[in-house]
Amino acid sequence: MRILGLLAGVLVFAAARAASAQTNPSTEAHRAALKAAFEETLKRPGDPPTLLRYAEAAIQAGDLEAAISALERLLLLDGDQPRVKLELGVLYYRLGSIEAARSYLEDARSSERATAEVKARANQYLAEIDSQASRSKFSADFITALRWSNNATSGPVGLIMSAGSPTVPDPAITRRPDFSVLAVAALRHRYDLGRQDGGAFETDLTLYKARQFAVNEAHIFYADLFLGPKTEPFDGWLDDMAIKPFFTGRYISVHDLDTYLAYGMGLEVSGPFFSDRVHAAYTLFGRRRNFFNNSDSSTGSRSSGNEMVNTAEFRINVASGVTLGLNAAYTRFIGDLVYESNAEYSVSASLGVRFTDPVGINGRPWTVTASAALQRADYDQADPNIDPFTRRRQNDLNLGLVLGIPLDAQLSVIAQATYSQRHASVNNYAYDAFTTMLGMGWRF
Repeated sequence: MRILGLLAGVLVFAAARAASAQTNPSTEAHRAALKAAFEETLKRPGDPPTLLRYAEAAIQAGDLEAAISALERLLLLDGDQPRVKLELGVLYYRLGSIEAARSYLEDARSSERATAEVKARANQYLAEIDSQASRSKFSADFITALRWSNNATSGPVGLIMSAGSPTVPDPAITRRPDFSVLAVAALRHRYDLGRQDGGAFETDLTLYKARQFAVNEAHIFYADLFLGPKTEPFDGWLDDMAIKPFFTGRYISVHDLDTYLAYGMGLEVSGPFFSDRVHAAYTLFGRRRNFFNNSDSSTGSRSSGNEMVNTAEFRINVASGVTLGLNAAYTRFIGDLVYESNAEYSVSASLGVRFTDPVGINGRPWTVTASAALQRADYDQADPNIDPFTRRRQNDLNLGLVLGIPLDAQLSVIAQATYSQRHASVNNYAYDAFTTMLGMGWRF
């Protein structure tokens, strides 16, 4: 009965939204009605009729973002509401957020609960979006943040080995706490090839830069590139499977010195996995890893070699607002020097939860994501330059917690805490670190 009442309320809201498009928004009466409706949502944040009244009042007042916030909260109560998703698509379309509009409209159209009317209206707006959209599409995420770590160098504690003898490490590589300022940009470009199989050429570029306050040796710049064509070439039960051959490149500098360059090619296969709730992707690629000698590391090049990487990822929509991610990977690295060759195995999991704004900032859902990862590396032979009698083995544990607080449709506050721990048979590589971060994220 609760869901039936909700759907009936959405029908009333849809009619009100259509009527409001014919009127002038933001009159004093409308703003007063919106304020009163918002106060009611604070008293009954999970009550569908209250949220619908607030969304209607927001439309009347011309505050489309507030209406979006209310409708997105309705999806937390029941994620499969095609009419709510339709109205969200229309509102995002009116705001000019085309990709968000497209996502909601496609979800509304494909829902088994969608009526013929909902499908027709969704198709109408999707056709308008397609007619306006360029074949070339660009999107990006930016983050700027202040970060603190109790071990900015990821340095070991205690003695390390050198040529088989215990040695006091250089202070530059031991544990040192420090603050840093970082900036991250995730840039995405998609060029529609105009093919019936949905072919497109995709480019993903991630840029990362961190500047330490005191530990200059830990300054880092990182660039990661993936690009290639993506198609859905199959018919029948494989029609949702996507194939993407790609080129990959990576560059890293540490302490403003050239440190690492890698390049290679691979293949990604992705699509639904027995259910629309589960999306799977398998990636296989090989690349050349080149390390450079520099003033900080006169022997850096000895770590160069070739690697093969296999990854399997699963993203599961467990429930409305709850997403589970699972990942497994195997990497085989063949070093130019045999004692640098190794095999790595890793598994990781993440759980993301969207929940109602608990303090009434703006009614937009918050997100929290918890993650855990385990990794093991086994080296083929002992390194005679460090400890000729002990073959290197290491186990890594990484834990993370991220909170996202949206301020509007594009701007968010991001808080993060992570803990990393490495146990290694050679103490040179063992460390642990606790890191916290507070920053702002911007998406467009």
